[in-house]
Amino acid sequence: MRQTLKTIVLIITILSAMKTFGQHKNQFKMEQNNREERTVREQVAVIDKISIPKKAIAAYSEKSIFIRNTLRQQPGFVKYEIFQQTGDRGDLLVITVATWSDRQHIDNARLVIREEMQKVGINMPAFLEQNGITMERDIYQVVVE
Repeated sequence: MRQTLKTIVLIITILSAMKTFGQHKNQFKMEQNNREERTVREQVAVIDKISIPKKAIAAYSEKSIFIRNTLRQQPGFVKYEIFQQTGDRGDLLVITVATWSDRQHIDNARLVIREEMQKVGINMPAFLEQNGITMERDIYQVVVE
């Protein structure tokens, strides 16, 4: 009886290990297939989270309109979305999502934006600091379901 029980436990352990190995193997195949599909056309999004004190909202809005209009004219631009909420003290929290056809178009647009802002005298880092505006930015891959 003891020998039979040990044999059953050993068989269950081996089967569990084989099942887990198979799952990892299938997961690897799925990840590989997803990468292959994404390399055909990979949209990316620049997502900014911006906190604007009440006193700086008008000045920020003026500059952001200029930037948005410039971005929309760039090759590879897909869409621009804005989400906002007003805080208890009247501060504004804004989240922007600029979607691009690929990473190369973001890099190209970044250079154009810098040049255009210099032409009209906008120094965005200095402007943000002077007005107490904070901004977090990151680039994400767009997942299409």
